[in-house]
Amino acid sequence: MFAFLYFTFWSILLLVAEVLLRSAGLTVPLLGFFFAAASCLISARMALCFALVFGIATDFVLGYAMPWDGILLPLLTLPAFFLHGKHPDSDVLEFLAGVMIPSVMALPHIWISLTTPEGFASLLMACLFGAFLFPLVFALVARSAGRLEIGAAAKENGGA
Repeated sequence: MFAFLYFTFWSILLLVAEVLLRSAGLTVPLLGFFFAAASCLISARMALCFALVFGIATDFVLGYAMPWDGILLPLLTLPAFFLHGKHPDSDVLEFLAGVMIPSVMALPHIWISLTTPEGFASLLMACLFGAFLFPLVFALVARSAGRLEIGAAAKENGGA
């Protein structure tokens, strides 16, 4: 139950932040970072469900005709089903994931403008920003889940 409230709080907060950033012209997939980290550290099934719902909500709020976020956000949670609660021990893997998540999430939105220098610069900036932001989000989710004793932290301590 507490994990549900945790996901709800962070999903709503990051949805508002991402919509504000996208309306300002910056494509920073904050929800993608959160769901990718939370699926590895807390619950892959819950992250998948929330990613589907909040991906569709993001597309609805921004008024996109094609629900790219509703399709791509759940895809970011799928690798966690194969990791079985193990998070990567290497900072390089987190850095590379931080580069890949924005490229996956931003590509459909800037595909048409990718041939222009502005579109390519937008994708490059999103990838560079994501490379440094994702490890921070991963550490924040790991620390907060550990303090709240949900997900992998609760299993290590013998909780539910």
